Amino acid sequence: SFVVSFNEIIGNVPVGIAKLLNLELLHLHNNRLQGAVPPLALKGQTESSFIADCGSPSEFESPLDCPDCTMCCNSQQECDVTTATTRFGTRAAAGVGLVSGFLCLVGLVSGFLCLV
Repeated sequence: SFVVSFNEIIGNVPVGIAKLLNLELLHLHNNRLQGAVPPLALKGQTESSFIADCGSPSEFESPLDCPDCTMCCNSQQECDVTTATTRFGTRAAAGVGLVSGFLCLVGLVSGFLCLV
């Protein structure tokens, strides 16, 4: 377990945290962390296994990017459970957008009109 919530930690989440292979619990919420959390493979994941400040509204222009979080908290200290479907849906939507953009580019180069 690595629980550092409510400590006023400022900065980015270190990428080395992804090397903690036996991590079962990670609580980073109610700090002032920015940027992105590296992908983690938490063991025995429950809805409160991985909590961070990835909800909106955020104290920053954009909340902490945390696709693997099981729960996201916001600047009002409200926390919501994220589901595997939600996390997958965000990644799938990004993938579909990239593929659609690529196909439109190929269509434009080939002289076809792209309607997305």
